[in-house]
Amino acid sequence: RCSGGKGLSSAVFLACCAPLSSITEEMTPVKFFWAMACIAASSATGFEYRTDTPCDFSGIDLDGPISRMLTSLPEYMMRDSPEFKTEFAGIEIFGLKINGLNKVRRFGAVIPFCINGTRMVQVEFAQDGDVSLSVPWKTCTGAEGELQLRASVSRFTTLFRIEAPSLGQEVTLELAERTLPVSTEELMLRVRGGGMFPAMVSRYLSMTFPAVLRAMWYEQFFYNFDRSIRQALA
Repeated sequence: RCSGGKGLSSAVFLACCAPLSSITEEMTPVKFFWAMACIAASSATGFEYRTDTPCDFSGIDLDGPISRMLTSLPEYMMRDSPEFKTEFAGIEIFGLKINGLNKVRRFGAVIPFCINGTRMVQVEFAQDGDVSLSVPWKTCTGAEGELQLRASVSRFTTLFRIEAPSLGQEVTLELAERTLPVSTEELMLRVRGGGMFPAMVSRYLSMTFPAVLRAMWYEQFFYNFDRSIRQALA
Protein backbone atom coordinates (compact mmCIF):
# COMPACT_ATOMS: atom_id res chain seq x y z
CA ARG A 1 0.00 0.00 0.00
CA CYS A 2 1.03 3.67 -0.08
CA SER A 3 2.80 4.58 3.16
CA GLY A 4 2.89 8.06 4.60
CA GLY A 5 6.43 8.92 3.60
CA LYS A 6 6.04 12.63 2.94
CA GLY A 7 8.91 13.66 5.21
CA LEU A 8 11.28 11.10 3.75
CA SER A 9 10.37 11.91 0.16
CA SER A 10 10.88 15.65 0.82
CA ALA A 11 14.31 14.98 2.29
CA VAL A 12 15.29 12.89 -0.72
CA PHE A 13 14.08 15.61 -3.07
CA LEU A 14 16.00 18.38 -1.26
CA ALA A 15 19.21 16.37 -0.93
CA CYS A 16 19.10 15.32 -4.55
CA CYS A 17 18.06 18.60 -6.12
CA ALA A 18 19.76 21.16 -3.87
CA PRO A 19 22.76 21.50 -6.26
CA LEU A 20 20.36 22.52 -9.03
CA SER A 21 18.84 25.37 -7.03
CA SER A 22 22.15 27.21 -6.80
CA ILE A 23 22.70 27.21 -10.54
CA THR A 24 21.32 30.27 -12.29
CA GLU A 25 22.49 29.73 -15.84
CA GLU A 26 20.24 28.26 -18.50
CA MET A 27 19.24 24.67 -17.82
CA THR A 28 20.95 22.14 -20.10
CA PRO A 29 19.44 18.79 -21.16
CA VAL A 30 21.67 16.99 -18.63
CA LYS A 31 20.37 19.18 -15.79
CA PHE A 32 16.78 18.70 -16.95
CA PHE A 33 17.02 14.90 -16.88
CA TRP A 34 18.80 15.08 -13.52
CA ALA A 35 15.85 17.07 -12.14
CA MET A 36 13.37 14.51 -13.52
CA ALA A 37 15.35 11.71 -11.87
CA CYS A 38 15.19 13.57 -8.55
CA ILE A 39 11.41 13.93 -8.78
CA ALA A 40 11.00 10.24 -9.66
CA ALA A 41 13.21 9.19 -6.75
CA SER A 42 11.31 11.32 -4.25
CA SER A 43 7.95 10.02 -5.55
CA ALA A 44 9.09 6.40 -5.31
CA THR A 45 10.18 6.98 -1.73
CA GLY A 46 6.89 8.61 -0.80
CA PHE A 47 4.80 5.76 -2.28
CA GLU A 48 6.67 2.81 -0.88
CA TYR A 49 4.82 -0.54 -0.93
CA ARG A 50 4.73 -2.08 2.53
CA THR A 51 4.72 -5.89 2.78
CA ASP A 52 4.33 -5.91 6.57
CA THR A 53 0.75 -4.58 6.56
CA PRO A 54 -2.58 -6.47 6.72
CA CYS A 55 -3.04 -5.74 3.00
CA ASP A 56 -0.01 -7.72 1.93
CA PHE A 57 -0.97 -10.36 -0.67
CA SER A 58 2.43 -12.09 -0.67
CA GLY A 59 2.06 -15.85 -0.45
CA ILE A 60 -1.75 -15.74 -0.71
CA ASP A 61 -3.19 -18.13 -3.30
CA LEU A 62 -6.32 -16.63 -4.84
CA ASP A 63 -6.59 -18.85 -7.92
CA GLY A 64 -7.10 -22.04 -5.91
CA PRO A 65 -10.11 -20.94 -3.83
CA ILE A 66 -11.80 -19.39 -6.87
CA SER A 67 -11.30 -22.55 -8.94
CA ARG A 68 -12.67 -24.72 -6.12
CA MET A 69 -15.69 -22.46 -5.81
CA LEU A 70 -16.43 -22.75 -9.54
CA THR A 71 -16.20 -26.54 -9.47
CA SER A 72 -18.70 -26.54 -6.58
CA LEU A 73 -21.37 -24.63 -8.48
CA PRO A 74 -24.41 -26.81 -9.22
CA GLU A 75 -25.50 -27.91 -12.66
CA TYR A 76 -28.87 -26.28 -12.02
CA MET A 77 -30.76 -24.45 -9.28
CA MET A 78 -34.48 -24.11 -8.63
CA ARG A 79 -35.77 -20.60 -8.01
CA ASP A 80 -38.94 -21.98 -6.45
CA SER A 81 -39.74 -25.17 -4.60
CA PRO A 82 -40.13 -28.34 -6.72
CA GLU A 83 -43.83 -28.41 -5.75
CA PHE A 84 -44.49 -24.92 -7.11
CA LYS A 85 -47.19 -24.83 -9.78
CA THR A 86 -49.57 -22.21 -11.10
CA GLU A 87 -52.12 -22.15 -13.90
CA PHE A 88 -52.81 -19.58 -16.60
CA ALA A 89 -55.32 -19.96 -19.45
CA GLY A 90 -55.42 -23.73 -19.03
CA ILE A 91 -51.62 -24.06 -18.97
CA GLU A 92 -49.81 -25.34 -15.89
CA ILE A 93 -46.60 -23.40 -15.23
CA PHE A 94 -43.93 -24.80 -12.92
CA GLY A 95 -41.04 -23.22 -11.01
CA LEU A 96 -38.15 -21.32 -12.58
CA LYS A 97 -34.96 -23.32 -13.10
CA ILE A 98 -31.46 -21.94 -13.74
CA ASN A 99 -29.41 -24.36 -15.85
CA GLY A 100 -25.68 -24.59 -16.56
CA LEU A 101 -24.24 -22.78 -13.53
CA ASN A 102 -21.39 -25.29 -13.49
CA LYS A 103 -20.33 -24.01 -16.93
CA VAL A 104 -19.54 -20.50 -15.65
CA ARG A 105 -15.81 -19.79 -16.00
CA ARG A 106 -13.40 -17.16 -14.79
CA PHE A 107 -12.59 -14.44 -17.30
CA GLY A 108 -9.16 -12.81 -17.10
CA ALA A 109 -6.96 -12.21 -14.08
CA VAL A 110 -8.21 -11.51 -10.57
CA ILE A 111 -7.76 -7.98 -9.19
CA PRO A 112 -6.72 -7.91 -5.51
CA PHE A 113 -6.99 -4.66 -3.54
CA CYS A 114 -7.70 -3.36 -0.05
CA ILE A 115 -10.40 -1.22 1.56
CA ASN A 116 -9.62 0.10 5.05
CA GLY A 117 -7.22 -2.76 5.69
CA THR A 118 -9.61 -5.45 4.44
CA ARG A 119 -8.34 -7.66 1.64
CA MET A 120 -10.69 -7.83 -1.34
CA VAL A 121 -10.56 -9.42 -4.76
CA GLN A 122 -12.55 -8.58 -7.88
CA VAL A 123 -13.26 -11.53 -10.15
CA GLU A 124 -14.85 -11.42 -13.57
CA PHE A 125 -16.82 -14.41 -14.83
CA ALA A 126 -18.26 -15.38 -18.21
CA GLN A 127 -20.59 -17.90 -19.77
CA ASP A 128 -20.80 -18.77 -23.45
CA GLY A 129 -24.46 -19.63 -23.94
CA ASP A 130 -24.42 -22.57 -21.52
CA VAL A 131 -26.60 -20.88 -18.87
CA SER A 132 -30.36 -20.57 -19.33
CA LEU A 133 -33.47 -19.68 -17.38
CA SER A 134 -36.29 -22.12 -18.03
CA VAL A 135 -39.91 -22.51 -16.93
CA PRO A 136 -41.56 -25.89 -17.67
CA TRP A 137 -45.17 -25.86 -18.81
CA LYS A 138 -47.92 -28.39 -19.52
CA THR A 139 -51.34 -28.05 -21.15
CA CYS A 140 -54.56 -29.79 -20.22
CA THR A 141 -54.28 -31.84 -23.43
CA GLY A 142 -50.97 -33.33 -22.30
CA ALA A 143 -48.61 -31.24 -24.42
CA GLU A 144 -45.58 -30.05 -22.50
CA GLY A 145 -42.36 -28.13 -22.97
CA GLU A 146 -40.51 -25.19 -21.50
CA LEU A 147 -40.09 -21.46 -21.92
CA GLN A 148 -36.37 -20.71 -22.08
CA LEU A 149 -34.33 -17.50 -21.90
CA ARG A 150 -30.67 -17.68 -22.90
CA ALA A 151 -27.83 -15.23 -23.59
CA SER A 152 -25.28 -16.21 -26.23
CA VAL A 153 -22.51 -14.72 -24.09
CA SER A 154 -22.38 -12.71 -20.89
CA ARG A 155 -19.75 -11.35 -18.54
CA PHE A 156 -20.24 -10.27 -14.95
CA THR A 157 -18.09 -9.20 -12.02
CA THR A 158 -18.14 -10.07 -8.33
CA LEU A 159 -16.33 -8.81 -5.22
CA PHE A 160 -15.10 -11.14 -2.48
CA ARG A 161 -13.67 -10.50 0.96
CA ILE A 162 -10.53 -12.52 1.66
CA GLU A 163 -9.79 -14.21 4.96
CA ALA A 164 -6.19 -15.43 5.26
CA PRO A 165 -5.35 -15.94 8.96
CA SER A 166 -1.63 -16.49 8.39
CA LEU A 167 0.88 -17.57 5.77
CA GLY A 168 0.31 -21.14 4.67
CA GLN A 169 -3.27 -21.38 5.94
CA GLU A 170 -6.13 -21.90 3.53
CA VAL A 171 -7.69 -18.75 2.11
CA THR A 172 -11.45 -18.39 2.46
CA LEU A 173 -13.69 -16.19 0.32
CA GLU A 174 -16.88 -14.39 1.27
CA LEU A 175 -19.23 -12.73 -1.18
CA ALA A 176 -18.96 -9.00 -0.45
CA GLU A 177 -21.31 -7.42 -2.99
CA ARG A 178 -24.00 -8.59 -5.37
CA THR A 179 -22.81 -9.65 -8.80
CA LEU A 180 -23.02 -6.91 -11.43
CA PRO A 181 -23.31 -7.29 -15.22
CA VAL A 182 -20.49 -6.26 -17.54
CA SER A 183 -22.06 -7.25 -20.86
CA THR A 184 -24.93 -9.46 -22.01
CA GLU A 185 -25.33 -10.26 -25.69
CA GLU A 186 -28.08 -11.77 -27.86
CA LEU A 187 -30.75 -12.61 -25.32
CA MET A 188 -33.22 -14.97 -26.93
CA LEU A 189 -36.58 -16.24 -25.69
CA ARG A 190 -37.61 -19.69 -26.94
CA VAL A 191 -40.66 -21.89 -26.52
CA ARG A 192 -39.75 -25.57 -26.70
CA GLY A 193 -42.33 -28.27 -27.34
CA GLY A 194 -45.13 -26.05 -28.62
CA GLY A 195 -44.64 -26.34 -32.34
CA MET A 196 -43.67 -23.77 -34.96
CA PHE A 197 -46.11 -20.95 -34.13
CA PRO A 198 -45.06 -20.44 -30.46
CA ALA A 199 -41.43 -20.61 -31.57
CA MET A 200 -42.02 -17.84 -34.11
CA VAL A 201 -43.86 -15.71 -31.54
CA SER A 202 -41.06 -16.08 -29.00
CA ARG A 203 -38.49 -15.06 -31.59
CA TYR A 204 -40.57 -11.99 -32.45
CA LEU A 205 -40.83 -11.05 -28.77
CA SER A 206 -37.05 -11.40 -28.41
CA MET A 207 -36.46 -8.87 -31.17
CA THR A 208 -39.26 -6.51 -30.12
CA PHE A 209 -38.74 -6.33 -26.35
CA PRO A 210 -34.99 -6.75 -25.67
CA ALA A 211 -35.09 -4.41 -22.65
CA VAL A 212 -37.77 -6.52 -20.98
CA LEU A 213 -35.79 -9.72 -21.54
CA ARG A 214 -32.64 -8.06 -20.23
CA ALA A 215 -34.43 -6.95 -17.07
CA MET A 216 -35.73 -10.50 -16.54
CA TRP A 217 -32.26 -11.95 -17.06
CA TYR A 218 -30.59 -9.49 -14.69
CA GLU A 219 -33.17 -10.04 -11.96
CA GLN A 220 -33.26 -13.83 -12.05
CA PHE A 221 -29.80 -14.89 -13.18
CA PHE A 222 -27.70 -12.69 -10.88
CA TYR A 223 -29.89 -13.34 -7.85
CA ASN A 224 -29.54 -17.09 -8.29
CA PHE A 225 -25.87 -16.92 -9.24
CA ASP A 226 -25.17 -15.17 -5.93
CA ARG A 227 -27.22 -17.86 -4.15
CA SER A 228 -25.13 -20.57 -5.77
CA ILE A 229 -21.88 -18.81 -4.80
CA ARG A 230 -22.93 -18.55 -1.15
CA GLN A 231 -23.84 -22.23 -1.10
CA ALA A 232 -20.54 -23.20 -2.74
CA LEU A 233 -18.55 -21.17 -0.19
CA ALA A 234 -20.53 -22.38 2.83
